[in-house]
Amino acid sequence: MIRRVASIAMRPEMRGIATVIALKIMMVTFNFTLIALAARALDTDGFGHYSILFSAAGLLLIVGAAGQELFVIRSWNEYATTGDTGHAKGAMYLSLVLCLGVSTVVAALFYALTAEAFGANTILAVTTFLFLSAPLQVTSHLLRTAVGVPAGDGVANFLQIIPAIVYLAACLGTDTVATVSGVFTFLSAGAFAGLVTHFIMAARLILRTLPDWPRTRPKVLRREWLYRSGRLLVVNTIEATNQHIDVLLIGLLMSPTAAGAYFVTVRLANLFAAAADAINLFATRHFSRLYHGPDRRELDKLLDGIAWITLGFIGAGLLAIGAGGYFALRIIDEAYADNFPELLVLCLGTAALAIARPSGSILMLTGHETRYLATIAAAATLRVIGLIVLTPSLGVMGAVIATAISFILTAVVLRRLVTAATGFDATILRLLRPKPQPATLETQSKGASP
Repeated sequence: MIRRVASIAMRPEMRGIATVIALKIMMVTFNFTLIALAARALDTDGFGHYSILFSAAGLLLIVGAAGQELFVIRSWNEYATTGDTGHAKGAMYLSLVLCLGVSTVVAALFYALTAEAFGANTILAVTTFLFLSAPLQVTSHLLRTAVGVPAGDGVANFLQIIPAIVYLAACLGTDTVATVSGVFTFLSAGAFAGLVTHFIMAARLILRTLPDWPRTRPKVLRREWLYRSGRLLVVNTIEATNQHIDVLLIGLLMSPTAAGAYFVTVRLANLFAAAADAINLFATRHFSRLYHGPDRRELDKLLDGIAWITLGFIGAGLLAIGAGGYFALRIIDEAYADNFPELLVLCLGTAALAIARPSGSILMLTGHETRYLATIAAAATLRVIGLIVLTPSLGVMGAVIATAISFILTAVVLRRLVTAATGFDATILRLLRPKPQPATLETQSKGASP
């Protein structure tokens, strides 16, 4: 299998994924470092509060982005690449106004509702981080599409996280007491640096691609774009809720300490999500073009290559977690090593979801947003019910079981939806199917509609 994965990876159409994977590995390393330092520099309750507030900010910054992450990608491809400066300018201006307006409202409400419970200084730092991260999320998507993943995701993540790592390392090295507000203050400083850098890069990109930008009046399709943004906001909010609600519920149902333990377990299990995201970034960039093209054989090759690489990552990830997960938990904090069984159970769920990761994007790209929205909404509801029922009696293991079951069911449903809607299996199970003969492929290629 290793030789097969290596040969697939050497194909010209797959080489572009190497940079994305390397970037994701670096991001996972930096995030692991941040979590390990925070767990050691903060006390148990402090790290629990950090976990809860970080999850809340992660959810709310997606709401604050107002659905503009995918909107700017679609607008850039639809208008800027065809030289339609007026509509491109109108779309960018609308995205900026919506993102800043919604993130301001979300940040203000968050501060008003939580300042008394966690302290004004801490919530001010979290609110600032939330407000700055929402537009950073949008500019990351724009630059990822127009320039490349390193310019978008790479710059944003590294500039955002490095100041907080330096702060926590300095606190540990000098025996200075670290605070939750201090961590978020430095995360906010990093987000600001990333946002400024992105604006500079975006300005250069726009002037290079659309030199008549300063002289062109913006054209806004207000009703159409607001409707589109609203649908994307609903999808993104449900996805973010499904991703972050578990830590918040555990903090509410049990304690900040339990929330911190679960937060650490989830972040390690997300090793599979990081690998799947790297593959998905590459897949979605090429799937739409090949799906609507005349030659389905190239699309088959792409999906086969993605399936083999996904299989390699899943196999390597499960081995890595099985062999080193216990020690990784001990590195973060000795107390979290007791959660190794929970980590193993959760990894089964995240691995299943990683296998089906491209399926959600394919449904969105092929006009089946409603099916995808219904699926993730049902999955989020099932997960919340499972957390409420199982967590009080089984603790962190109950939360892990509920999450793993919802992930596995979501993966099964997404695979079936994509297969029914497009005729393609975008998971590793496609490797078990017999390959069509060349004559059949030729017939499919000639009969495919552009």
